Amino acid sequence: MLRLFLGLFSTLVIAFALAVPSINTFFDWYLKTSDDVYYRESMRGPAYSLVEQLRPLPVAERQQRLDALQPHYGMTLKLVERDQLQLSEQDRALLADKQMLILDDVSHFIIPIDAGSQLLSVSLPPDLRMTTAFTVSAYAMFASMLGIAVFCWVWPHWRDLERLRLAAQRFGDNDLRSRIHLSRRSNIHQLAEHFNQMAARIEGLIANQRELTNAVSHELRTPIARLSFELEQLRRLARQEGCAELINDMHADLGDLEEMVSELLTYASLERGAAEIKHETIQANHWLDSVLGSVALEAEAAGVQLTLQACTVQSIRIEPRFMARAVINLLRNAIRYADAEVRVSLQREGEQYCIVVEDDGPGVPFAAREKIFEPFSRLDVSRDRRTGGFGLGLALVRRVSQWHGGYALVRDSREGGASFVLSWPHSDV
Repeated sequence: MLRLFLGLFSTLVIAFALAVPSINTFFDWYLKTSDDVYYRESMRGPAYSLVEQLRPLPVAERQQRLDALQPHYGMTLKLVERDQLQLSEQDRALLADKQMLILDDVSHFIIPIDAGSQLLSVSLPPDLRMTTAFTVSAYAMFASMLGIAVFCWVWPHWRDLERLRLAAQRFGDNDLRSRIHLSRRSNIHQLAEHFNQMAARIEGLIANQRELTNAVSHELRTPIARLSFELEQLRRLARQEGCAELINDMHADLGDLEEMVSELLTYASLERGAAEIKHETIQANHWLDSVLGSVALEAEAAGVQLTLQACTVQSIRIEPRFMARAVINLLRNAIRYADAEVRVSLQREGEQYCIVVEDDGPGVPFAAREKIFEPFSRLDVSRDRRTGGFGLGLALVRRVSQWHGGYALVRDSREGGASFVLSWPHSDV
């Protein structure tokens, strides 16, 4: 704080030290003529009275008369000879014209008495307020008041900045819940809010990363354990017919690992922003048909009828690859749990595009409708992919919707099952 205070205070003092003399010089120049007129008019009465008293007297008696009058005047009165003064031609012309002469920054007046060489000199008393001590005291007082004003301005800034610094330090020391709450009147309130948003985002990313790491280690353990067991069985049945079945199971487990790695890479790229989103304007019908075609065989094998219920828009602006991956995940999830039918629709609702995937399965409990969009979160008790997949599909759906500026949610279907909605804002850009 001391450095901030001294820096600002020194800057203001130097600025005022340069400004005050400049302003005084300007006003002295600008008001010089007005000052002459003002002081001339102010002195005209006393000068007339003194001259009227001195003019009838002989030259030798005038000084005595001034000495008698001096106690009654607050000015210094004396007589001077014209030749004693070093005057310019202009000043001499004014005296010859019987006009008052103003000298020494309007504090000294020379007044002609008569046509002779003797002149009346009148000097104003010194301005005690403008002594050196007074000037130093005045500037010292001004500097003190300025210092108090600067301190009152610097203190709340320094206090809030120090709180922000301490919060950032705590955050850097792994206290990810560190936040700063400042008054709305604070000049750095918006900066503090941006810091809080950044901290919340980083905390969320790190939490997701930790959750992802823990879940991956758990998910990979199951197929690895199965592979180990199957390899041991294969060693024992190396010369028996059961080898073919074990080998098929091992290939299936390897497929599990490959599919899981693919899902993990896609989810991780979306989570950390590594993937590049390039929006394209595409024909909605053609794109949706190709997406449905990707899972048509899976639906047929599961005995589920896959129906395109409605597509009321002609074109949409999306990133086709990631959006297709998200819709395919929704369809596979619906096929897995549907009893007989899955319906798909694409329509525009206000300023939002919505893809709705409905099934006639058991639905999703209300308490689990947010949890199922978290990585590796499933409703199935078993971790077997044949019942519940890997728990990454719906998490990827939500990430894709967020990358498009939208959202994903689940609600009840009209048929009693689940209705998944993937929505994103309409954009012509």
